[in-house]
Amino acid sequence: MKSIAFITAIASALIASIVTTIMASSAQAQMIPSAQAQMTPSAQAQSAEHLKSLLQNRTCQHCELSGIAANGANLRESFLDVADLRNSALSGATLAFSTMYYADFRGADLSNSDLRNTFLINSDLIQANLSGTNARNSRWKYADLTEANLQNANLIDIDLVYAKLNRANLSNAFLRNASLYGADLTGANLRGADLYRADLTNAIITNVDLSQANLCRATMPDGKISMQGCMK
Repeated sequence: MKSIAFITAIASALIASIVTTIMASSAQAQMIPSAQAQMTPSAQAQSAEHLKSLLQNRTCQHCELSGIAANGANLRESFLDVADLRNSALSGATLAFSTMYYADFRGADLSNSDLRNTFLINSDLIQANLSGTNARNSRWKYADLTEANLQNANLIDIDLVYAKLNRANLSNAFLRNASLYGADLTGANLRGADLYRADLTNAIITNVDLSQANLCRATMPDGKISMQGCMK
């Protein structure tokens, strides 16, 4: 009787193993179409089509443009509201007078680009490279520039009201007459920056490096006028 019971137990184990193998194979077969779907070039094709539309019409709202390479492209007066431009390469591109409300530029390379008179209100520029960019007289209210690189950028007369500039690199940036009202500059690097007559009313400047910065006649967070950097 014991041998019969032993044989029965072995048979049951073998059956269970076979069933498990069949189920695993079936599940894998069902997953193959899904994996293939992820690898299809449809997303890339959509991005290419949107880029073509942008280059031809200068309009591509709600577009998928993440990862595009358009260095030096002339995109002057474009409409890119709510466009996805994450990790895009736009170094040296011309985007002057463009409207880009709620656009996503996280991790994008916009170094040495022409962003004069642009509207980037509520846009996301986290960790974007904007070094050497000319964004004079632009409106970037509520923009998120956390850890962005703005070194040597021309930000004269820019509107950065309530913008997030946490740990941003603004060293040697030109911020004359800039409006930074209520902006969060926690941990930002403003070493050597030109903030002549800038408005920092109610701005958060905790752990900000302002060494060698020109704060002549700038309005500080407490409402007082700074004379740091003024010629005597």
